Amino acid sequence: MTTSSHQPLKPRFPALGPLLAISLVVALVVALVVGPGGVEVGRALSLLAGRLRSLVTATPPALSEADAIADAIVWSLRLPRALLAALVGATLGVAGALTQGLFRNPMAEPGVLGVSSGAAVASVLGFSLGLDALGVWVTPALAAAGAVAVLLALLALAGTRHGVATLLLAGIALSALCSALTTMMLALASERWDLGLKVVRWLMGSFEGRSWDHLAGALGPALLGLGAGAYLRRDLDTLQLGADTARSLGVRLERFQLLTILSTALLVGTATAVAGVIGFVGLIVPHVVRMLAGPGYRRLVPLSALLGGTLVVIVDTGSRAVGDFSFPPGVITSLLGAPFFLWILRRHARRVGHERG
Repeated sequence: MTTSSHQPLKPRFPALGPLLAISLVVALVVALVVGPGGVEVGRALSLLAGRLRSLVTATPPALSEADAIADAIVWSLRLPRALLAALVGATLGVAGALTQGLFRNPMAEPGVLGVSSGAAVASVLGFSLGLDALGVWVTPALAAAGAVAVLLALLALAGTRHGVATLLLAGIALSALCSALTTMMLALASERWDLGLKVVRWLMGSFEGRSWDHLAGALGPALLGLGAGAYLRRDLDTLQLGADTARSLGVRLERFQLLTILSTALLVGTATAVAGVIGFVGLIVPHVVRMLAGPGYRRLVPLSALLGGTLVVIVDTGSRAVGDFSFPPGVITSLLGAPFFLWILRRHARRVGHERG
């Protein structure tokens, strides 16, 4: 759809990477002190430093009763939640960049195209059948399988040569199908109130109650998917010149498409399995990075990881700062992302109309 012939030779903002890295660190620190408990920044950092020293020396930190409570809040509750939010945001940001690069389409995004819905329906099927009790790996595996199925269906229905309308219509249809299947499973299990409540909370997307165990379970597959995304950056840039040109330049297109699909499925599946459906992050983040740093995927992929992690941490922290009630982050990202998507769609329509005129 677009070519890389108009890509700038130099990045627009060379310092964007360090700025985003600093922003992510600041967002993580703020996440440690926002919420009930009255833990100040200095105290939180001091307790965190003490915990890290105890890990090195293998001796538990000596804490007063008040510090022990604050330490439990910072170390056991807020830090793993914030790190998991950063990891999920990074995976969704990179998944969005990979999807847009694969389809050569700025509207491509795992949530918009139904990839997240595919991951969700497979996970809900696992919940309904009780498969999640078999091990912590079951839900991520099911979510990844659902994401792969939708991506393969999108390639079959829309391919990489069709326009925005065809891709969006295929994604809407697949998303509607997955949503209908999810609703049908909930209807069949309407008497199982515990299952219904679990699935509804999970579908809204949340980091509530997440712990070090959730982070440890997500870390391996997420890092594998992020590493694959970094590996695919060069071929993503080449693909923007067109499939035939990419082949002539040595890109093994079928292998590249398979690796991109599997990487995206792994990223979306992991994020969906541990946090539920967090929509529109994969759409917003690559677009913002592209506007700030240019369209080259060598920078777009890592910068999308940094911005995605920062965005989701900020959203999750903000959801806890409103009051006693914590809004699901997935709801907030949808409220932010839907108008952003409409703005991008209108902008694209104007550009197409101007080119035709």
